[in-house]
Amino acid sequence: MMFNSLFEQYESFQEKRISNRRFPEKIWDDLFQEWSQSPLFSSRKLGETFEGKDIQEIRFGQGPIHIAAWSQMHGDEATATMALADIFLFLSYNLNKWFEFKAELHQKVSIFFIPRLNADGANRWTRETALGIDMNRDARTQNSPEAKILARWLDEIKPIFSFNLHDQNRLYSAGKTPHQTHIALLATAGDEHGTWTASRLRAAKIANRMARHLQAYLPNNIAKWSDEYEARAFGDFAQGKGYGLVLLESGGAGWDLEKQSLRKYNACLLLDAFYSIATESWRKEETHLYQGLPTNERQIFDILIKKAPLNQHEPIYRADIGLNIQETAKEDGSIEYAWIIEDVGDLSPWYGLTEIDGEALHLQTEKMLKKEGVYHHLVLTKNNEVAFDLSNYTQKIQS
Repeated sequence: MMFNSLFEQYESFQEKRISNRRFPEKIWDDLFQEWSQSPLFSSRKLGETFEGKDIQEIRFGQGPIHIAAWSQMHGDEATATMALADIFLFLSYNLNKWFEFKAELHQKVSIFFIPRLNADGANRWTRETALGIDMNRDARTQNSPEAKILARWLDEIKPIFSFNLHDQNRLYSAGKTPHQTHIALLATAGDEHGTWTASRLRAAKIANRMARHLQAYLPNNIAKWSDEYEARAFGDFAQGKGYGLVLLESGGAGWDLEKQSLRKYNACLLLDAFYSIATESWRKEETHLYQGLPTNERQIFDILIKKAPLNQHEPIYRADIGLNIQETAKEDGSIEYAWIIEDVGDLSPWYGLTEIDGEALHLQTEKMLKKEGVYHHLVLTKNNEVAFDLSNYTQKIQS
């Protein structure tokens, strides 16, 4: 299958100059300059963000079937942006192995990309635009300049298929299970009745194709979003316009916080989807696999310590505690990690990516644990020996 071939060959077209989700703007500008100079691509400025940064389009192909894809509508969701850099490198390579693949794309489809829509938010590493607006709740009133540009762009292109590329909270689970959602999909509703229009059915067939490929690699880690209609969301807005909207979300992947494994899935899934559109093989897809995916749920903590000690001195009170990784964007462009106690009490309905039995453990230095407390260091002992050291898990993040 095409997806498997792409997946096996991915390292040959991975853009190595981007290796972290939060990458410097200069790297992106340098790469964009290279793509702009390639005879295989065309680029144009669509407008500017609130702070005056260019919003750029990259186009590949001259075919009659129009495809739109955009990434980083939320500035701190860059997994798909990294994948688009890989895709641009793949499409610009002059390799005989993929010549027919790329020729088919170039002749049959025109793919229009906005790879870094919310550049202001990307630089700040914030979800919202510089105006503090969540773009994905701005499709109807279009209060932000970025939303106006996206809506106008879609109406100009009139795509048959469109791909809204996001990251989601890394602690969603596939149903009420301990399995972390790696990839979530959705063929959005285009109206409040959830009508299965031709547009939505097209999107569901592509989502089904993606789920089918992922099932071989991530059988327990694929989910779908609730399809409840949200008129302010661009996915629902685009579906209502007939633009075949597929929502593709990158969740979590264990200790791979930089999501390089999910970047790989994104790049290969999208290239395969583009090819299926060019060859019209998507028409043969069913939708039952997509329809049967479990929904995203919140059932997971990074670390769940059962019957953890809540205080140091007798009498010792115990309860379950759920620890999650907390990210803070630093001014130097890096991300700092700490731990937050998200919840305390009876957490029996939840799971932990790591689960610890704390019944015989004791606090070493902390006098008392607090809900919503932020920790860089936390040590629990058993018989005066270290049994749990939170810094060991911090090292897993940074390795």
